[in-house]
Amino acid sequence: MSFCNLFRAVVVSLFLTVAAGVSACELPPGTPVWVRLSAPVSSYFSKAGTAVHAVLIDDLTCDNAVAIPAGTPVDGHVLAVKKVGWGFRHEIASLKLDFTQLNLADGSRVDITSRLLEVENAREVVKNGVIVGIRSTDTPEGTINSRLKHLPTWNPYSDLGLIVYKATFPIFPEPEIWYGTGTDLRLQLTQSLEAPAAMAMPVLSETAEDREIDSLITRFPDRVFTLNEKDADVVNLAFWGTREQLQNAFVAAGWVGSDKLSKASFLHEFHAFLDHSGYPTAPMRPMLLGNERPAMLWQKSLNTYSKRDHVRIWDSSAKVEGTPVWIGAATHDEGATLSLRQKRFVHHIDPYIDEERAKIVRDLKVAGCVQSVSYVDRPDLPSNMLNATGDPLRTDGKVALIELKDCAQPQIPSATSKRFKPGNVAFRYVRRQILTFRSDIWRANIVYGGYDLVRFIGHAVHSQKAPVSPDDSLMRAKTDHAVPGKTAPASAKPKPTAGSSTVLLSVVKSGGEPSTGK
Repeated sequence: MSFCNLFRAVVVSLFLTVAAGVSACELPPGTPVWVRLSAPVSSYFSKAGTAVHAVLIDDLTCDNAVAIPAGTPVDGHVLAVKKVGWGFRHEIASLKLDFTQLNLADGSRVDITSRLLEVENAREVVKNGVIVGIRSTDTPEGTINSRLKHLPTWNPYSDLGLIVYKATFPIFPEPEIWYGTGTDLRLQLTQSLEAPAAMAMPVLSETAEDREIDSLITRFPDRVFTLNEKDADVVNLAFWGTREQLQNAFVAAGWVGSDKLSKASFLHEFHAFLDHSGYPTAPMRPMLLGNERPAMLWQKSLNTYSKRDHVRIWDSSAKVEGTPVWIGAATHDEGATLSLRQKRFVHHIDPYIDEERAKIVRDLKVAGCVQSVSYVDRPDLPSNMLNATGDPLRTDGKVALIELKDCAQPQIPSATSKRFKPGNVAFRYVRRQILTFRSDIWRANIVYGGYDLVRFIGHAVHSQKAPVSPDDSLMRAKTDHAVPGKTAPASAKPKPTAGSSTVLLSVVKSGGEPSTGK
């Protein structure tokens, strides 16, 4: 242990000893609150008044102080629910949740007033705090099915083309809403919250050791690129730990790997795309750092193929005190399309990539696998960029350096991709016929077809990407509290030093022509 690290440990220990009497703080309206369900909730079996239980997965902070720590239980209830059931009354499910109470470690309770903003990676959308489900007939298969009925025939239901098509694509997405244990929700305070006494972290002066690790991080490559040498994702993460620690951390956090690109995986993707369902181990396109492919691919999704968190990780070839340093590029997919030009599925990413960086830090910390986290500035990195498919990227340029440790037993389980199937096969078959017939009555006609065409054209026109100001309201909403200050390490483990490892990273960054992978 170096003298600097010993001094840090003593300072932190003394601070924790004398910091018991700090004052309370007030969290303002608009403060984001991330929670994770600790029990399932569904439009199928939940009723108004049903209790909802969750756990805080990100510290609530004010003035660089932890007011309410992650792991605090959060209670609420179902305010309103619309169940599809047999499909006679509703064809779209909805669910409104209200989280009202934080249960602190000392046994006290704090009332909160909040609104739900997002169910992470869900196919459903949140409108004015209400979770709105999907319509089972609103699929490519359902749309084509209704349009085929416009063909001239005495009986559209006996049309041979329609029968063959329906037999070829027997797809009918589940309309009920179901979220299992481990589903992450983003809330927002709608009224100020008077938090109990907050524990401020000590502000530690920068040491020579810190300057060395900062220098090491700034020598990392800024971007990775595709096999055809186009700039792709931004490097925004670094991990310091063994391969086993890194693998165990993501497994404990509920992340999974990636299937290889193949005909079988393409068919699986195609089915998930049509069915509005998930594909937890969907393939990830390879990218290059220097001329190296990723050493690890990790992703996390919920109930749709279109949305997922994912990160590609490379071995930097640097070892500090015998422990490897890894480089990561993380983004969040928020939509998927089938590109005829590229002959494959293409995901489009959320431009605010700092939020994905915060997501990974949050998940690994909740899993008990993080020793310390610090953020290193890269002032020369542009804040606005484009990736290989033309999607905009917005970032503050920081790299999160995550020092790993052997994982503790996670107290907050992660979500699974288990599919929910209500009732039995006979019930689901009858419900499908009812919902299909109901949709045909309203939508299988030329009038609705014309309306649908106009709506489609309008959506295509308005979905053209427009320049986004990096300081717009959405960025402020998504990145608020995402980048805390440098966190004091939990132990005095020595930080990486530049040394010979810096030379290796410099070679990766400024090496010769990249390989195309052909």
